[in-house]
Amino acid sequence: MKKILIIHSAVEELNEVVKGLQSGFENQGVKVDLEEVGYRTRPLSFNKYDLVLVGSPTLGFFGGQIDNELDSFLSDCKRTSGQHTIAFVSSKLLGAGKAVKKVMGKLEAQGCFVKDFRVFSDYDTAKDYALKLEV
Repeated sequence: MKKILIIHSAVEELNEVVKGLQSGFENQGVKVDLEEVGYRTRPLSFNKYDLVLVGSPTLGFFGGQIDNELDSFLSDCKRTSGQHTIAFVSSKLLGAGKAVKKVMGKLEAQGCFVKDFRVFSDYDTAKDYALKLEV
């Protein structure tokens, strides 16, 4: 069975997106583990997952900012090098593109291979994406 990890910030606007992703992947028969940034006591290892998705809300008055805790969370993760990942952020009128590039940069700094990057507006767009993605 394929196994996916979704790492995300614990904010309401992103929780709906994460639920959509989880539902779409589970409908494909994929096992999904969820991790909230800032709520982990031990380092997390990426090696047991086929794919890791990492998400942040788009923050800031003009957007373009991501959750500050994401960087420290990712730096504590183990066996990240070469891991296939997808970066995602929540939709915002301004700055979502800049924000998703920052998440991609954080993943690449850990040695991850970023397969894709997305801006999700809601549950349905996230679920549709997950249903169409081949894991």
